[in-house]
Amino acid sequence: MNSSAQTEIRRLAEGISHALSLSEDKLGGEVRTDAQNLLDRAEDRLGLGEDFTVVAFAGSTGSGKSSLFNAVAGLEIARVGVRRPTTSRPTACVWGEGGNDVLDWLHVPERSRTWRESALDGDDQRRLHGLILLDLPDHDSTAVEHRVESDRLVGLVDVVFWVVDPQKYADFSLHSEYLTKLAENSANMVVVLNQIDKLSPEEQKAATDHLRQLLNEDGLSETNVRISSAVTREGIPEIRSILADTVDSNDAAAERLLADMQAMANRIRKELGEPVSSPDELAGASRLVETMSEAAGVEAVAQTVHDDYIRRSYRKTGYPILAWAQRNAPDPLGAKHGQDRDELVRASVPATTKAQSSHVRLMAHELIAESVSTMPQAWQNEAAEAEKKSTDELSENLDSAVTAVDITRQSPGWWSLAHTLQIIFFVASIIGLLGIIVSALVAAIGSGALPTWCWIVSIGLFVIGCIGSFVTSLMAKSARARGAKEAASEVDGKLRDAVGRVAQSSYLNSVKSVIGEHRRAYEMLR
Repeated sequence: MNSSAQTEIRRLAEGISHALSLSEDKLGGEVRTDAQNLLDRAEDRLGLGEDFTVVAFAGSTGSGKSSLFNAVAGLEIARVGVRRPTTSRPTACVWGEGGNDVLDWLHVPERSRTWRESALDGDDQRRLHGLILLDLPDHDSTAVEHRVESDRLVGLVDVVFWVVDPQKYADFSLHSEYLTKLAENSANMVVVLNQIDKLSPEEQKAATDHLRQLLNEDGLSETNVRISSAVTREGIPEIRSILADTVDSNDAAAERLLADMQAMANRIRKELGEPVSSPDELAGASRLVETMSEAAGVEAVAQTVHDDYIRRSYRKTGYPILAWAQRNAPDPLGAKHGQDRDELVRASVPATTKAQSSHVRLMAHELIAESVSTMPQAWQNEAAEAEKKSTDELSENLDSAVTAVDITRQSPGWWSLAHTLQIIFFVASIIGLLGIIVSALVAAIGSGALPTWCWIVSIGLFVIGCIGSFVTSLMAKSARARGAKEAASEVDGKLRDAVGRVAQSSYLNSVKSVIGEHRRAYEMLR
């Protein structure tokens, strides 16, 4: 057998097996039964090896398939009778030695088996070695058991030759009940217009063209069409040649199984429906995270961090007198200020209100409902159940995620530099001011004048101190605003990431798991 075909068969078999492992409400009972039967058949057929190719002649009552079977075999094997139906059980002709294991699998009675090889044949039959040719019961037999047997074997053999006659080749039941339904096996079928000895050359061409047109309409454009007559032997050599080429290729069994596997995969995919987008890929996912962030008080926390940064940095880098005066200003973190970061977060996170929780639940429900709306009902139900379970954990998960965020209250290096400069400039201005006052008092009481350099030094220290304090305060103010904004932005980002993870774990991951399971089942059947 073709190794690539076998590889593909096994890949699809794995996909079908996976589909069968799904719960019963996700795969219909009829499809489930047919899929399991196909897997069993594929395993059995592959296990029988590639020594024999099984070809069946199938047809309606009176089509002459048994006569054609005998003509191809070169022996009077199949019973040809006047009364119909004639063929009640399958008849087999085997070229070469062996084949009993295949015939046993096909349930062909031992009394209906013939081996087409004798000393008289010489090499005449050598090209057909490895062929098992079956003559099936009539598919339109009045005996129900005949029809059942014919249908069973049509589903098992590697190649089917449909034998039709000029009177009934356009029969509706043949095309609708058999040929159309086997369109996926069109490459593994041949349609033989038999009994052409009853037609003139013009009628033969017209009937063949019409049959070709009907087959195209049935989706069997790849199906080979041949003409034959068991009476005149016209077309028999060509049919034997097709059979010999089929045996030589050694691909018929694999091609038939592959076609059946592909058809079953398509059938299961139709039941599964097309894969859908994950909830986090929808536009509403970002709105959900935003709503959850609002419920978790992310903006309030970020603002608190901003205000706390301004407060603490001002006490460290502001003009000493003004900074000292702010020591009793309201603390944005209240009594919790100065404790560890976990307490900082807990102190600043407002409680989630019922209205906010309800809003989050509603938005999440709408998002998930939208994402799975095109899936089969069983999958929608599972997604809804996953969502319901996750909703119950919302408040706890949000609180845990937000309070777990690491808010490091570090003091930047520039705070110390600014604080040192402020002290230096403040002290300089104070010393300069005192120098100016002392110099003025000495001059005022007339006890003598201080050296000029005392005035210069005093005024210089005062001016330098004032200008230095002003410049340092101005630069510190800009740095405080920038630092507070960056600290708040960093905390805001951390909190939103934490909320996003809650959205994934509490809502989306559980539903994405359902969607992922559906997608995997679908993709394994492509």
